[in-house]
Amino acid sequence: MSSSASPSVSPSMEDVLPIRGIDGNTGEALPLGPVPGLMEGSDPYRVEVVRWAALDVPSILVEEDLTRMREQYRIPSDVELILPGPNERACFPREGCTALHLNAFVSGLRLPLHPMLRRILRAYSLAPTQVSPNGWSQMVGGMYLWFRHSFGMEMPLHVFQTVYQPRKLPKKKGKEEEAGWYYFYPWGSHKPLVTGCPSSIKQWKESWFWVSGNWQRVVDDPEPDLDVPSVYGIASSLPRCELSSESIEVLRSIYQADTKSRSYSFILNRQRCLVELGLIPSQAEMDQGRRPRPTLAKLAKQRPRILVPGSAEDSSQRRVIEDLSRAGNKETPKVIEVDDTPETEVPLSRKRKARPSGPGATQAAVGGLMNPRSVSGS
Repeated sequence: MSSSASPSVSPSMEDVLPIRGIDGNTGEALPLGPVPGLMEGSDPYRVEVVRWAALDVPSILVEEDLTRMREQYRIPSDVELILPGPNERACFPREGCTALHLNAFVSGLRLPLHPMLRRILRAYSLAPTQVSPNGWSQMVGGMYLWFRHSFGMEMPLHVFQTVYQPRKLPKKKGKEEEAGWYYFYPWGSHKPLVTGCPSSIKQWKESWFWVSGNWQRVVDDPEPDLDVPSVYGIASSLPRCELSSESIEVLRSIYQADTKSRSYSFILNRQRCLVELGLIPSQAEMDQGRRPRPTLAKLAKQRPRILVPGSAEDSSQRRVIEDLSRAGNKETPKVIEVDDTPETEVPLSRKRKARPSGPGATQAAVGGLMNPRSVSGS
């Protein structure tokens, strides 16, 4: 583990306020003009000037937090955790680094990153810290529920995008819209797969750090060339897809399971489920110094049919999932003993960084932001 001093760079306002957003795959500013892959009816010439809310959020972590975190979450030694400088911001990454927040680990994130989680972040053009802790709970918890109810298969991306859509975090009273942060919410009136997520998690936005090294590649990685976005972007809107009868049956099984077995406390507070998914090494693997080997079983290759938004088929697919959810809620739940007081926040060191204050604090911070293509990672 190491920390590096952050260089002082003063980007222009065009760097701080990118036009329309950032391409999650390349990190380049999205150009004006037609945008490939837009859904029917979208305006290809829409211009949106974005000021990321993360510009006002320096990290409050100290070295002791990263040391404790590495041990608690079994982070491999070839993954480097780096303390951010006072003028660095998660939305403008240091060269060769990506920002992560501590509470994503409480919500099931483990390193190296599972390929399914990489696919979701890439598909929606989201950097990891743009997803709220409850968003991570739905990604990791949904992946686990699918694994359990499909007898060891991996959740296909087209199923995730048919069940969920990204939504901006709601605006807080007296504050401007918190541009850049998202959570995953069901498309229709059906319930999310993971229930009982915390309603409030303190300081998750401020509890971020840099990660570099071998944090994205798993053993026998099936997609070694695919990286997650590191620069903030506007979430892509992905259409629903037609689900196969097999996928419908897996969703039916999940929704008919008792509520507590789908709860945040039952799924994400149990190390066993993370070992089953290969997100963390078992004790035997730890003793032998082996890296975790994720479960990479997949359903037979499918080419799902994309449904036209607002069409009769699209509405019908939504109603099918809503009916599954409602039918599951009517089932008599089985009694399962679980811990109803899960860990929702990472205990931080009492020694906190002093936060900038005063009328010139925000301006000074913005002035010290890094342009990701002009800053050395030394």
